[in-house]
Amino acid sequence: MKTAILKFADKLNLYPLFNPFTRNTATVFMLHSIAPGPNDYGALPAGTLRDLLRYLKDNNYRVISLSEYVSAIIHERETYKTVVFTVDDGYRDFYLHAFHIFKEFGYPATIFITSDFIEKRMFMWWDAFVYCFINTKLDEIDLSDLDMGKIRLTDPHQRASVAVAATRYCKKQPHIRKLELIDIVLDKLDVDISRQPQGIYEPLSWPEIKEMHQGGIEFHPHTKTHPIISKVTREQKIVEIEEPKRILEHQLNDRADIFCYPNGQAEDFDEETIEILKKAGYIAAVTGIPGFDNTKKHPDLFRLSRYAIPDRLIIFKQYVSGLEVFKTRIRI
Repeated sequence: MKTAILKFADKLNLYPLFNPFTRNTATVFMLHSIAPGPNDYGALPAGTLRDLLRYLKDNNYRVISLSEYVSAIIHERETYKTVVFTVDDGYRDFYLHAFHIFKEFGYPATIFITSDFIEKRMFMWWDAFVYCFINTKLDEIDLSDLDMGKIRLTDPHQRASVAVAATRYCKKQPHIRKLELIDIVLDKLDVDISRQPQGIYEPLSWPEIKEMHQGGIEFHPHTKTHPIISKVTREQKIVEIEEPKRILEHQLNDRADIFCYPNGQAEDFDEETIEILKKAGYIAAVTGIPGFDNTKKHPDLFRLSRYAIPDRLIIFKQYVSGLEVFKTRIRI
């Protein structure tokens, strides 16, 4: 039934009929990586991004920064046909493949920075897994520590899939155990990752961040080292929350007061985290939980919802038009 409604709406261009359902909300999208073209690692192709933004421009949608959206919630301002783009982690591919597209359309975006990724120019640990699994000389690895047993390593695609499975397992572990497992796996793979990450693994630089900041892109914290924040001690939470805020505000001479929870599901942050965020001067935080926040019902500013950005225009139209809001309200 869902597919039938979507195809029917698209064929007859019924999307404007659902626009009134956007009046008290906004569609907030999240993405992580942008690629120059089609790829096999989950990045949004730049051409697709341009098509999505062109649709918004041609159909008179309003694209605002996350800060503007939070302000609209606080001051109960209109959010009719409003869209927000957020980008997690701080990969350089946004600067290379997306910044000029946002400038082309005159649209802002919000990037959440993991400060050690930028400052130390080191691999994100899950990227280190993918890189090392693909480049190891091993053709078999014992992952019994991860309850995965012995696994044959074949082509790059299969190796990347093993890396993703290992990452998923590690994320579920207590923080200290996760760090131990990361070291165990990387030691077994025996690949040199001492050099700065390049290509799809490369972080933004401060000159690039400052250039984009001057060009309408805003930046906010995504922790210092990207832990699952609910799994670390109170003392670690304070460091993970306060340090990236201090660094960003010093570098950009601008407010950095909206937080992004790593992983972002309900179990990945807690009341203690929110308490520390408020004491540190944050005014809001975004999750990775899909949904629409009703701006007239005083949503929890520290549990704001986001949708993963779709790579198909027909699905994108569904989210931004109000059709998805309509569907959730009538429980289709």
